[in-house]
Amino acid sequence: MRWFPQSLSVRLFLIVLAGVVLAMTLTTNLQRRERARVFSEYRANMAVTHIADTILLLATLSPAARVSVTAALPRDEWRVEFDSPPPPISNEAVLVYSKNLNERLGDAAQVDEAWLCFENRTSCPYSVVIKVRFKEDQSLWVAYRLPTHERPHRREELAMQSRIAIFISIMSIVAWGVVRLALRPLQRLVQAVQDFGRDITRPHMDESGPIEVRKAAQAFNAMQEQIRSHMAERMHMLLAVTHDLKTPLTRMRLRLEKCTDEALKDRLQADIGAMQSLMEEGLELARSLDTTESMQAVDLDALLQSLCDDAAEAGLDVTYRGPAMYGIIVMGRPNGLGRVFENIIDNAVKYGYYARVVLVQQGKMACVRIRDGGPGIPDESLQEVLRPFVRIDTSRCRDTGGTGLGLTIAVNLLKVQQGALSLRNHPQGGLEATVQLPVAIVAK
Repeated sequence: MRWFPQSLSVRLFLIVLAGVVLAMTLTTNLQRRERARVFSEYRANMAVTHIADTILLLATLSPAARVSVTAALPRDEWRVEFDSPPPPISNEAVLVYSKNLNERLGDAAQVDEAWLCFENRTSCPYSVVIKVRFKEDQSLWVAYRLPTHERPHRREELAMQSRIAIFISIMSIVAWGVVRLALRPLQRLVQAVQDFGRDITRPHMDESGPIEVRKAAQAFNAMQEQIRSHMAERMHMLLAVTHDLKTPLTRMRLRLEKCTDEALKDRLQADIGAMQSLMEEGLELARSLDTTESMQAVDLDALLQSLCDDAAEAGLDVTYRGPAMYGIIVMGRPNGLGRVFENIIDNAVKYGYYARVVLVQQGKMACVRIRDGGPGIPDESLQEVLRPFVRIDTSRCRDTGGTGLGLTIAVNLLKVQQGALSLRNHPQGGLEATVQLPVAIVAK
């Protein structure tokens, strides 16, 4: 359902609010129905009481006096007929059992029929119609009409609607507060996961709160410790292997000095150098995921200018173009960022002969574009070269060497600094690497 909100807090709020509104609507309708039923019964009992009192009064009179007395009753409420029932008695009227009315009258009179009608005053103009017989065998029909019940005043209805609206508003505020309170631990957990993804040395998550929250925090902290332990073990293993391999490699270099075959000597030295480079790059790859360097404000313009100047002084074809009037400040790890751009610039020069570095700001992101002059990479392989030990030799020079870890190290270092690296083949030729980092401050 695309129209349904994606936010969990909004979803829960709407569900709770819909439940409140539905409950309020049902409760109000049931209350109105119950009120109408009780009021109808009350009016019926009141009408029956009035008729019973009137009949008891008529029972004390003589048959002739009854005629004159009934003629004096108010015509807008009473109608008495001695010969035929007062028309009409609607089909919608309800014939009720007259036991209770006879119990009220006792021996003074006998009720043969009793009709109640409150639903439709147009077709049944009377509230109660009864047929009664006195001791003298005189029968008469008595019809009584209660005063019309007026509808509540418009102002009262508006007041009721206003009270309902205020109640729903208050419940909406309470529901939103409850939803935010319930989801706050989840937000804390999400923030802790994001922080841990950027820095595995971050402090433990606070384990306070309800028991469910404490258990989740304890499980997350235990997971942190396990990951740290695994990373430490891997680093220790890599360091141990690297250290142990240095000794035999050194002995091999020394023994090669005694080799008289210069061609064989050069090939073996090249292989030893490749092994040494692979060991160092592998160790650097592991360290890129386990950096303990603290985050600092870094002037990206100054950092890139310094790196490009150093490369140019080393004889490499590297140029830089940054913002004209201001620097761009990002939050990052200076050494890690330096290693990122060094790797990308080094790749550009190795495989593309030169590097053209440009720094611009796009909204809240700093964008560094590094373009080379090489043959580029097949589009289907642009993502593959970001993986460890992947080299696209068919599109690169075979004499450049390398382990295929430089871009992977750059990707890992950028991940822990909320950055990203992407590659594309430039329309005018060459490969263009783009690094994006969130801007912290624009220095004027």
